[in-house]
Amino acid sequence: MNIFLEVKEYLTTRQVAEFYGLQVKRNGFACCPFHEEKHPSMKLDRNYHCFGCGIGGDVIDYVSRMFGLSQYEAALKLIEEFHLPIQGKVKLDRLQKKQFREVKAEQAHLFRIKDRFKKWCNQTIEKLKDCLLEIEQVGIFLKDQPPEMVFSEDYATLLHAEPVMEYWLDILCFGSIEEKQELFLKGRKEVEEVGERVQTSRKHLMERNRGSLGSGNEYNRRYTG
Repeated sequence: MNIFLEVKEYLTTRQVAEFYGLQVKRNGFACCPFHEEKHPSMKLDRNYHCFGCGIGGDVIDYVSRMFGLSQYEAALKLIEEFHLPIQGKVKLDRLQKKQFREVKAEQAHLFRIKDRFKKWCNQTIEKLKDCLLEIEQVGIFLKDQPPEMVFSEDYATLLHAEPVMEYWLDILCFGSIEEKQELFLKGRKEVEEVGERVQTSRKHLMERNRGSLGSGNEYNRRYTG
């Protein structure tokens, strides 16, 4: 016999409900603790059923619902508080707690991944927007510059990076969750490397000529608002 059946062999829902403070009338009816009412509509005996809100179940379900516990946690609570002589409880307790810890650990791991993914998407959108705006500003600035600056390796790096970064930004702003996840899992390193090359090339161009770069807002208009 498993732990749940053993608990139900020892305890009735009425007995437990009264232990936890529910006032039950002689006819077995009480005001339902799970919804507001003035007239008793819950019938309690070995099990319970509320004719007002429709919920019902056994003694373990009652304790689970009353205290916000899992079925297993509710069974353990009853065993401990009513001092039930249930054999094999310790072994089952250890097994269930181990499984519970494993599930919690997996849930925490998934939460951390989701949180990291969300932060990465938001941060990368801002970085890509900044890089594209800088490329646009460099292009405006170089319109009146000598050919050796226009045809420099640094500017070529910016021009090669621009369509790739636009493609990534489109995915992050307008793509499906699957496309975003694939970029996060497979392209994260490349996104960072291209961003670093853009920053380095722009820095080199600025160092050659300290004049102010032009301003532009095309990408802000497209990807914000």
